[in-house]
Formats: sequence, structure tokens, C-alpha cells
Amino acid sequence: MSGEYFFLHRGRQRSMAATDSPVCANQGTLILGIVDNDEITLRSLAREIKELIPAVRIAWLTSSGAEAVRKALGPVKPNIVLVDMSMEDMPGLMVCRRIRQRTDQVKLLAMTSFSLEVYRERAVRAGTQGIVSKSSEPDIIRGLLAMARNETYGDTFESAALSHIRLRSAPQMQQDLLSGRETQVMDLVSEGLDDRQIAAQLNIAEPTVRKHAQTVMRKLQVHNRVQAVLRWLGKYEL
Repeated sequence: MSGEYFFLHRGRQRSMAATDSPVCANQGTLILGIVDNDEITLRSLAREIKELIPAVRIAWLTSSGAEAVRKALGPVKPNIVLVDMSMEDMPGLMVCRRIRQRTDQVKLLAMTSFSLEVYRERAVRAGTQGIVSKSSEPDIIRGLLAMARNETYGDTFESAALSHIRLRSAPQMQQDLLSGRETQVMDLVSEGLDDRQIAAQLNIAEPTVRKHAQTVMRKLQVHNRVQAVLRWLGKYEL
């Protein structure tokens, strides 16, 4: 078995070529935070990553999106955060956007159980540096090692610095005008989700989504959702 790492995932054996191993890769320090909505998956993923990248330091684990944002910006900062897209308290895309708006010092690797194409473009817009499938540990490891080398994992992704510059343009004053739920709705509207998708993400009714959107438009002093999104992103002035 020399030259390969072997591990089990859901009863199936997978392998990763030695060229992707932490021994061969010229990566930098890897301090990792992980957020996943399932506690069992969270602990299992941390063990597998630690086994395959012995030099990694796990800074923290959490099953809460809101807590992940606080921890990523707190005193014990990881340099990479692995973010599950399907969180219950705060959508993974929102977790990424909140972190990226506030710092360029943390790289973000999105992971999903769904098709990567469903999330890829939205993950780019949310400020991540790559996206991987939760069912592919080799992909997760390669993504983490790429970011430890200050690379993105995928050609369409921006660096943390560039995505931070793009996303920090949303005026803080506008964010302060809105309630927590209105901010969540606006983040998802700006990601291109429709009312049905937003309702499902936030576990609220579609009429409630429309009511929040109307309140946001009134507070931001705009006439439609397109203007609201542009103003939210700092690209529309009265």
C-alpha cells in the first residue's frame, strides 16, 4: 500500500494518490475550523482529516452556522474553515458571506451533499475559495491542501483577498437597518434564490418571505427587489 492513503467511507474503500499527500505537498500551516449540521458527521470528518493530514490543527468544531461565524472572527482564528452548505440555523452560503465580508484572513472551503453544480456559482459569489463533495474525502483533502498552499480549488474561484474586497462593499449602515431575519432573507435574495427556496432554507412560509422582502425594500428606500439587491451589495445609490 506504499504511496497511497486508504480509508473507509460508508463502508467503501477509497484511495488518494501520494502526490496529494501532506508529505509531498509543499503546504503551509493548516489550522482548521469545521461547521457541519450533523454532530456525528462533524466528529467523523475531523478524525479522517486528522488521520490524512497529521500536521493539521483542528481549532474548533461546531454544528451552528452562527457560532461558526463568531468563531471564525474570534480570538482562535483558523486559516481555513470547511463549511457545510446545508445548515439549519444559518444557510452555509450565508455563513461564508458573513465571514468573507469581515475578513480576508480565513479561506473558505464549501462542501455539499448535492451536485456541485447546484452550488458552485453561488459559492463563488459567497466568497469561498472552492467547493467539494461531502462524499469524497480525497476531494476534501485536496481542497484543504490547495488552500494551505494559498491556492483556490477551482479556476472560477477568487482569492480570499479579492472576494473580501468585493463583498465588503455592502454598507454596514444598511445591514444595521434590518432585523436578523430580514438580513437572512436579503442575503438569500442576493444569491438568486426565489421565495420558495428562501422559505425552505429558513423554514418559514412563503408569504412571510414576501412580507420581509417588502419591509426590506421600504427600509432601503427602493422600489423593487433588483434595486434592493444592488443597494444591499453597495452598487445602487438613491
